[in-house]
Amino acid sequence: MKQITTRIGQRRQQRQGSTPARRAATVAGTVAVGALLLAACGTAGNAAAATHATEQGWVVAAGHTAGCTTTVHGVVPGTGSLAAQWLPAGFQLTSGTSSDPTSGLTYSAAGSDPPRVELHLSNSPGPLTAAAGGRSTATAVEVQAHAGLLEDGLPDPQFIGVYWKPTASDLLSVVGYKLPSVTVIEVAQHVVFSASGVVSLPVKPGPIVTKSTAIAVARQAAHLARSSAQARLSSWTEVSALLQAGHAGAGITVPPGVTDAQWKPVWAVLLSTGSSSTTGSVTPSAGGEGELVVVDATSGQPLITTAIGSGQAWFTALTNRDPTLGGCPGGSTARLPFGVLTRDEETYVTAVSPGPPAQGATKSVILKLATVPALDHADPGLYGGCVQQSCSLNELVWPRIVVVHAPPGKTLACLPPWASYPPGYQPKQVHQYVTISVAGNAGIDCGAVPTWVNQLADLAPPAVK
Repeated sequence: MKQITTRIGQRRQQRQGSTPARRAATVAGTVAVGALLLAACGTAGNAAAATHATEQGWVVAAGHTAGCTTTVHGVVPGTGSLAAQWLPAGFQLTSGTSSDPTSGLTYSAAGSDPPRVELHLSNSPGPLTAAAGGRSTATAVEVQAHAGLLEDGLPDPQFIGVYWKPTASDLLSVVGYKLPSVTVIEVAQHVVFSASGVVSLPVKPGPIVTKSTAIAVARQAAHLARSSAQARLSSWTEVSALLQAGHAGAGITVPPGVTDAQWKPVWAVLLSTGSSSTTGSVTPSAGGEGELVVVDATSGQPLITTAIGSGQAWFTALTNRDPTLGGCPGGSTARLPFGVLTRDEETYVTAVSPGPPAQGATKSVILKLATVPALDHADPGLYGGCVQQSCSLNELVWPRIVVVHAPPGKTLACLPPWASYPPGYQPKQVHQYVTISVAGNAGIDCGAVPTWVNQLADLAPPAVK
């Protein structure tokens, strides 16, 4: 059977002649971040094929083992920043976040199809060449004391870009649309950029306040002195990922101090004025609302206090890394660092992901914890030439591998209707297809699960039943 594969971002392409292309279809984003520095105290092993959970037509493969066999130490990219300090009159930020440089920023004027300027950061080791912008004309310029290139011309003369490298591995671009080159250069000369660097992730929480102290702080912060409470030691990375997956995090205002150190241990305390059951879960009050209080595990200070709906599935799936508990909590036999989802957390995020299967079809999900270099080696197309992240940094990721099975005796169209493909393409009819997604990219294989998926080492041993 001929295999059809779509890969978005194989090279640094230009969206409308400017920023790297985004994936054509959203499968399900990967949330876990981190990097493997050391694996010790045992063998990681591969996940066995066994049914672990079924929800909304999803079957999640996992395995069964015992003991705490592996310790995984890690790092994450630190907090970077990117912003334009000079802009033409009337321009304002219309997309992107300054504290997330790789997301790209767009500043534009008002109106329909207005002039705009786009800032983008990408990973690009090696010297600066005209391939940075891929345009027909490149002229040498100096940008903030760095050698740069001004590129214009085909494929779209309405775009003019300035490219330079403030560090050996970072490539910055300022691309103007319907703007003269002198304006684009002026914006580039006033761009402020701070490289992210690398931050070590803690495996152990260090000195922390007790669970009872965290609950007392939460009750005082929420003014619910007589409320029932549940508390779990986690990190904002993990709490945020599960909140979003469970659609319970909409409208929550997060202080900058939390997002700047989102891998640090926090107590997540769920309060309710309802009654507690014998199993320890909380019955929501008549209003159907509870309070989530996030407490800094080191200082004991409340960081976030917010009303939250009655749904508690996300909280049940949240790891409790309380050091007073034995073993490796979180449904994994590996001690993963704070800021990296455990197998149980990733199972929840995967199981509640949107997008029901086609009529009568089912989806099975393969969960394996891997690193960016391992995935890039297995399938170089996944990271599109390692533009959005460095393939030399062993970031821990859960690749989202979803196998879509046709109903018995039937077939499915591949590529599926939601995928992006050229006019005139005639989808094949197949018994199954596979989607594989990582941060910033996704691919589709029409047929069997690729061989490399089965060969990929799983850094987090299978979950304990």
